[in-house]
Amino acid sequence: MLRSRLEGGLWGVLVGDAFGLTFQFTSRLAMELNYPKPKEIPMLDGLWSDDSSLTLATAQALTEGYSIERIAENFLRWYYDGEFTPRGYTFDQGNTTSRAIERIANGVPPLEAGGRGEWDNGNGSLMRILPATYYAYFKLNSLEERLKLIVSMITHAHPRALIGCSIYSLTVWNILDGMDKLEAYHKAIETAEKYYSRESFAKELAHYERILSGRIHEVEQSEIRGSGYVVHTLEASLWAFLRNESFADAIKEVVSLGEDADTTGAVTGGLAGTYYGIDAIPGEWLERIEARDYAGGIINAFIDSLLGRQK
Repeated sequence: MLRSRLEGGLWGVLVGDAFGLTFQFTSRLAMELNYPKPKEIPMLDGLWSDDSSLTLATAQALTEGYSIERIAENFLRWYYDGEFTPRGYTFDQGNTTSRAIERIANGVPPLEAGGRGEWDNGNGSLMRILPATYYAYFKLNSLEERLKLIVSMITHAHPRALIGCSIYSLTVWNILDGMDKLEAYHKAIETAEKYYSRESFAKELAHYERILSGRIHEVEQSEIRGSGYVVHTLEASLWAFLRNESFADAIKEVVSLGEDADTTGAVTGGLAGTYYGIDAIPGEWLERIEARDYAGGIINAFIDSLLGRQK
């Protein structure tokens, strides 16, 4: 079951990304007019974008053990050489991510390259955090060590982005511990609120008020945004994951919000895939994924390294 969860999460990122990419930047009104019933939204294409590329780049780097320099090098290979992509070229990269990678290319140390401003709180770190989340779960014991390893700071160093990645990772760790989805969510926010009540982070917790209430899944759809802001993306992903009972329905509902649908799809796919496992992802969706053998090689090698299996 554990391997199924890991495969489900990583493939869930790719599938959610590809499912949502077709509808990226579509308004909610257009989605409602074209698909009045979210559960009837189809998967139209298997092309995946930067969400999956940076997830694979992170996974491949961590397969050989933790090295922030190796992760940064893989990001450079993606950005400049088109590696970790389905078609050999890079597209759809976010501004904060691009600026951070360009700083690294110009000699700035990786942990100093991330944007620290108010406008650097996009979802570009949240979308690719899952491999680091898995790695921390298997390789580190203490909460402090695990949260320090979450590598958001390479591209997004603002405390708000770090908190978002941590809430997501805490939820995933609780799922891997065997908790049901609501318990995993509630335990995650309890831990996050306690951990980030320190002075340097405390004021940022207010931005996550709806998540920290423990009732994000009860919020009306009209009040949920699918934008590229890290808080909106995390809200939308938890909301869709918690209120649906299958991988497919969670993806369809979050994509129905429109806007940054590839990233909300990817982030939701990571959560739902980890919870339900690989067999819950519709086979026809997996078959559509471009460069499936290439992605699968990276995913399998990474999972083998976590579970201690030899190639």
